[in-house]
Amino acid sequence: MKAIEISDTRKITIIDIPEPAISDPRDVIVKIAAVSICGTDIHTFTNTHPFVKPPVVVGHECSGVVVEVGSEVKSVKSGDRVAVDPVLGCGECRPCKTGRANACAKVKCRGVHVEGAMQEFFKVREQDVYKVPDSLEDLVFGACIEPFAIGAQAVWRGTVTQGQTMVIFGAGPIGLTTMFMAMNRGARCIMIDMKEDRLANALNLGAMGAISATADDLREQVMALAGEEGPDVTCDAVGHPAIVDLCVDLVAPTGTVILLGMDGQQNNVTELSIFRKELTIVGSRMNSGMFPTVLELIDKGKLPLDAILTHRFTAEEASEAFTMAIEQPAGFTKAVITF
Repeated sequence: MKAIEISDTRKITIIDIPEPAISDPRDVIVKIAAVSICGTDIHTFTNTHPFVKPPVVVGHECSGVVVEVGSEVKSVKSGDRVAVDPVLGCGECRPCKTGRANACAKVKCRGVHVEGAMQEFFKVREQDVYKVPDSLEDLVFGACIEPFAIGAQAVWRGTVTQGQTMVIFGAGPIGLTTMFMAMNRGARCIMIDMKEDRLANALNLGAMGAISATADDLREQVMALAGEEGPDVTCDAVGHPAIVDLCVDLVAPTGTVILLGMDGQQNNVTELSIFRKELTIVGSRMNSGMFPTVLELIDKGKLPLDAILTHRFTAEEASEAFTMAIEQPAGFTKAVITF
């Protein structure tokens, strides 16, 4: 069968690999319809990822159709349209036993720690597949359920509620999915980004405000929109120590800071800055069982999926898809590869 391999730095090769076979009674084999490109995939493509190196088959945001199931599978059958949750926990630790496999010390993500979905047929566990509602006619859009699940996790971790004001740093795919999930909880969102086209896009999609990250009066602009005490919630959807500092500085007393981006550098946040405002600081990693939440909103028509998956490519055009994902021209949010 056909698979898309990152064979070297910035090099895509269409390779032929064996089709997967049922080996466990709870296995499910999915014929892949679409896989969208994540920032992690881009780092692998450019050979800048800390541990995922070519040659490798990546991809963890995917949708498809079930073609075969193991003898003990009950929740899906051949012909069902599904999306795949890529989070793989050990199943034995405290986080796994409490439904938080994303925080497992041995957690793996498909397409990162193990083989990814950029292949014609993909073998997964029954517990990782979720039926896509009939109301979603175009199955390609099922490939953005996982990014929306990340946004759902973030607002759940931050206990975002009706009437709150939330500042989100980063108006890319994850910033936008977080914004949509927050808006569905009744919050108002202020988006901050360096790219003017992304800010304009966020406003068109319902943000209450959009501010340039380079603005000298960024703090004043945030307070003018959120009120003099500051926003109820701030979120770093980029991953940068300076943004963490800003999130703590801007958030209102007794507010919540959501750390959604990933970065290992040292920031300047002090214990005193958290203590004085009695802040709640939460991390948000991947997702823990958020697919049903996202699928319910999709079925109700409350998530604009086409605002996330903006550009489509065939498997043979994968190199062009990755290149566009790096260049991010105006009007681009996320690329998806169809099989």
